[in-house]
Amino acid sequence: MPCRLLFLGLAVWFTVPAWAGDAEAADLRLRIGSGELLRYSWQINSSSESSGRELGKPFTLTSSSVFSMTLVLKGLPRKGDAIPVTIRLQDLTYNDKRSIGPESRIELNVSKGRIKYTENDKVVVDSENDIGLDRIADYQRHIKSVETGEMRSTLDATGRQSEVQGESALVETIKNQAQAIFPILAGKEVKVGESWQDELKMPNLGDFKLAKPAVVRSKMTFAKWEVKDGRRLAQIELASAWEKQDLKGENTEGLLVEITKVNGCSTGTCLFDPATGQFVEGAIDVVIQYRIDGERDGQATGLDVSGKTAFKFTRKTDP
Repeated sequence: MPCRLLFLGLAVWFTVPAWAGDAEAADLRLRIGSGELLRYSWQINSSSESSGRELGKPFTLTSSSVFSMTLVLKGLPRKGDAIPVTIRLQDLTYNDKRSIGPESRIELNVSKGRIKYTENDKVVVDSENDIGLDRIADYQRHIKSVETGEMRSTLDATGRQSEVQGESALVETIKNQAQAIFPILAGKEVKVGESWQDELKMPNLGDFKLAKPAVVRSKMTFAKWEVKDGRRLAQIELASAWEKQDLKGENTEGLLVEITKVNGCSTGTCLFDPATGQFVEGAIDVVIQYRIDGERDGQATGLDVSGKTAFKFTRKTDP
């Protein structure tokens, strides 16, 4: 998912003469005070359609999912320029629908620790009614570990994280899902209209772990000041593109594939409040297409994938 998770921004007004107008600068460096608690509501809507052949038979796979959570960051006492924080995920909900043609449909719902899974509208797992619990024991433990676990990380002035430690299930979730939500900050003072760039390496693509990371290059621009609800907010615009390269991957079943014709891009806008140093809201849209070729049971299999993801986040002010 090519966007960055764990990004919070500081934009402090730079005092200049009134005639400066749109040239007024902002200090776009991350700041989280010791003991400061930040809570963000996240929602990611994804959909994809894939068509191809497996074991000599054509098929079409469609999927759609909605993932939401509350991301909680707490600032720790600083050591030098580093910004240590704790990270927790709360209020996890997940809905995933998949179908292979009209004859095979599955749906998974996870909410408040409850799990329900259906195949062709038949209930296979329902944790509330003690149905199929033996099939999801490991999954339940994983969810509980993610929701109750805590992770520690160190951030720099741009929002990049390092020294990740904590509950293994949460760390893996953050690494696989949460490094690509917010754009990286400039880490310095910039004026309206100025841009900066960043490069993100993606270790996974869909269900496949890549032999060599995919590369996503982004350009961020301090576009303008915007007044909303009586607050003067800085608007940052994002444009990203995947490097056009052939990739190799492997899934959990050991299937080796070649991934070609990779074509992905994303655009988005984020707002943050210079007076508080935190982001207020944002939205990022991602589209990607690629081709997967592999071999299963001695027969070639191929798949053309087309996907879309819409991400939104909002700062929460409730306790």
